[in-house]
Amino acid sequence: MDYAKVGFKCGLEIHGQLDVGKLFCECPAVLRKDKPDFNVCRKLRAMAGETGQIDVAAAHAQAKGLSYIYEGYNSSTCLVELDEEPPHTINQQALDAALTIATLLHCEIPNYVQVMRKTVVDGSNTSGFQRTALVGLNGELETPSGKVTIMSISIEEDAARRTAEDKVSVTYRLDRLGIPLIEIVTGPDIKTPEQAKEVALSIGRLLRATGKAMRGIGTIRQDVNVSIKGHQRVELKGFQDLKSMPGIIKGEINRQSDILYKKEKPESHVRNVKQDGTTKFLRPMSGAARMYPETDTPLIEITQKNLANIKKDLPEVPEKKLERLMAAGLNDDLANQVLFDKKFSVLHKKFPKLDPKLIATTLISTQKEARKKAGQERGEFTLEHFEYIFKLLIKCDIAKEAILDILVLVATGEKIENAANNFKLMSDAELKKEFDKLKKEFSKVPAEKLKGVMIGRLRGKADIQKILKLLNQ
Repeated sequence: MDYAKVGFKCGLEIHGQLDVGKLFCECPAVLRKDKPDFNVCRKLRAMAGETGQIDVAAAHAQAKGLSYIYEGYNSSTCLVELDEEPPHTINQQALDAALTIATLLHCEIPNYVQVMRKTVVDGSNTSGFQRTALVGLNGELETPSGKVTIMSISIEEDAARRTAEDKVSVTYRLDRLGIPLIEIVTGPDIKTPEQAKEVALSIGRLLRATGKAMRGIGTIRQDVNVSIKGHQRVELKGFQDLKSMPGIIKGEINRQSDILYKKEKPESHVRNVKQDGTTKFLRPMSGAARMYPETDTPLIEITQKNLANIKKDLPEVPEKKLERLMAAGLNDDLANQVLFDKKFSVLHKKFPKLDPKLIATTLISTQKEARKKAGQERGEFTLEHFEYIFKLLIKCDIAKEAILDILVLVATGEKIENAANNFKLMSDAELKKEFDKLKKEFSKVPAEKLKGVMIGRLRGKADIQKILKLLNQ
């Protein structure tokens, strides 16, 4: 398809959760599965924004006339989440993460941040609005398919989690309400559906590079705005998998083309992406009428000192880090697997003389094989385990071939010190003595099989080259 010919325009809204607590209170950012301690029932009504008008999407939600039930916990839900107490001071870690992203994307950062209220009366916010604050404007992102503008970056509250609904009410759980979200909005200059996926992947990597992003399904959400010549913008919400993004965008192009072909009235609205890749009408498109200033939160000054600290601690751009890792000998798959691995970053920095490929394979494939051999499919080795092993390796106290066997013993419950002692390297004299003993023991084994037997028995106890040298004598 000639996307330029059909007037294809596309932009993304990426929302990434942060693992730093709640945005305006001190409650933990933990999604709970146990039975809630209490319920609160509310009705919500749409209010006019700073334009003096009621937002069309808010009016649409209010017209449903639903009641909203909120589930909370005595130990992890507070009055802020129930909208019975003003918001506390903004979470500085969350704000710094948003400023980090704004800096990495070359945005203009304001001197002051004004928290705003965005009217939301679908029940997902107890207050009837979402708090959001603009922290960056007019940035850009380089992609293999060309430069994409970044219109805005905001820090905002996530919504409550829907757990049940019927004809007259919707039930939400308050554990997700208030988790910090970084919202990144691109310009409508994405040229192809494939580039949309490329941009989403790149922004997702930047979020993870901050070291503060949550992991898991649903922690990063992508909304896609699509239009073609003659049709207004349509927003697609609810993408579950980046792989499906190009195909769903192409489907929306075809849907809009069909409307224009049939000479039906094209309307701007929001559509929900279903699991089968099709879309359905969700609600009218929201506008500026739903925004007004948050009166319970003062202006937040962004000082030059704060920005200087942000710039000093900027993480390495993921694409550049990938190039560096691959130049060090890691293949594309392995480099991507350790790209955001905190253990790898610590170990690579602490043991610069060690082959980074060895560190990566130990963390990814060797530990997995060790757990399998030990019959322990779950559980994880600690950073201290790997540090102990690599210290011995640097001092030539163990051979790299012993790493798997040591981890197998640790996985079965052996202390790392005791496990490693079983594989301390032999001296040359000890190796010769053990070699002669084994050679005598397996004297009847054919020469072509003896090599495998000897290496198997001495594996991890001596340098492989020394064993081969003795075999060739």
